[in-house]
Amino acid sequence: MNRRSLLQMFAIACAVCLISLGMPAPAAAQSKCSNTVGETYVLALDSGLYDFQMNEWNSSLNECVNISGLGFTITTASFSNSTSGAPATYTSIYRGCHWGACTTSNPFPIEENNIASATTSVSITQPSGSANDAAYDIWFNQTSTTSGQPNGTEIMIWLNHQGSIQPFGSQVATETIDGASYEVWTGNQSSWKIVSYVAATPVTSVSSLNLLPFFADAISRGSLESTWWLIDVEYGFEVWTGGQGLAMSGFSVSAAAGSGGGGGTCSIVPSAPSGLTATTSSSSVINLSWTPDTAPANCTISSYNVFRSTTSNFTPSSSNQIASGVTATSYSSTGLTASTTYYYKIEAVDSDGTSAASAQASAKTSSAGGGSGCTVDYVISPQNSSAFGAAITIINGPTAITSWTLTWSFANGQTISSLWNGAETQSGANVTVKNESYNGSIAANGTLSGIGFNGTWKGTTNAIPTAFSLNGTACTVN
Repeated sequence: MNRRSLLQMFAIACAVCLISLGMPAPAAAQSKCSNTVGETYVLALDSGLYDFQMNEWNSSLNECVNISGLGFTITTASFSNSTSGAPATYTSIYRGCHWGACTTSNPFPIEENNIASATTSVSITQPSGSANDAAYDIWFNQTSTTSGQPNGTEIMIWLNHQGSIQPFGSQVATETIDGASYEVWTGNQSSWKIVSYVAATPVTSVSSLNLLPFFADAISRGSLESTWWLIDVEYGFEVWTGGQGLAMSGFSVSAAAGSGGGGGTCSIVPSAPSGLTATTSSSSVINLSWTPDTAPANCTISSYNVFRSTTSNFTPSSSNQIASGVTATSYSSTGLTASTTYYYKIEAVDSDGTSAASAQASAKTSSAGGGSGCTVDYVISPQNSSAFGAAITIINGPTAITSWTLTWSFANGQTISSLWNGAETQSGANVTVKNESYNGSIAANGTLSGIGFNGTWKGTTNAIPTAFSLNGTACTVN
């Protein structure tokens, strides 16, 4: 039975993905549940090298997932979407830049004609009785970065699937790629192309699967251009019906660039980055953002180095470098001291060397707060030029409460798109969040964490909100 195209699915999902940004990940295994249409939850894994994402965009039925290591198990799901329409949810792990949300220290972007290697491994579990696909979703963009829908090619590799579902477009061939047989499906969307490879003999694991032959085949069919940029590799499940027990583990992606794109050799050091800004997020966090550097001919900006000092006009060195291999154009500087001014510079790196340092940017952390009333920790992470994620922790005062209402006012026209672990309403700048049935109680001097949201912002400042109050009592803001 034909279903509504995957392209239509991603067109809807991308509106959500554009503002879906990660939150800092604790080291221990995590659980997440969702029954909210349009909610996208993102959790950084392996110190940010990978991101887990659960995008329940086409159902209001409950889905719960246990996340452990570089894998996850769907523990609760009984979806019932028609297999001729769009799936209920997309749950996956990715490495790269997904609609502007980038993992750390990833090898992308790489121009296709300059990819020297690209391999991946994964293992999956698919109990019977569900309609789903277990597939790679690999994105190419016509330029090296994008904050929204990629405009190049989407390559899907279906290692396994269940039920009467099929890829977008039409089957055009059966090919042997890297020793295995695949059905090849192609189609064109208004702003990007898609080519899907469906394993003729489904498998439940791959080890060091070579992606380059798939890219070469896509180019031979006119579905991919050699000058487009690989920016993202994902693996997960699209689920139409059922879903409980679907699991993946041991996911990994590695890639490397050659000597330089466009058939030449990179022989020019990049120019100093520009547009560095520092924005205070809390008493211990300052968020940085900057303008993407322009690579010289035949070169690719592979990463950025970040430096920090409490001394103005400092010289970058190994003693004040706080990060390397940063592939996004933003960075969250954490673990800072309250009421302290910090100064930052960055460098750009390509295969020929490292640029001069950028102009300096600075910001002062907020005060630590205190007193006998409530305190709110508000942390922005991550952030790009139009979207951001925020995490909220409530530290209660000396009186226990069994239900709560948290209010605040935005200062710069921010708008909440989706919020979890609370019921939110927004009127202009004013936001009200009430507890859910499961998290209304906070002990005296107790802490409630896990409240977070994705939002959008405009202008040059994404300031910390003002006038937080808990059940009508003003709170100190960190």
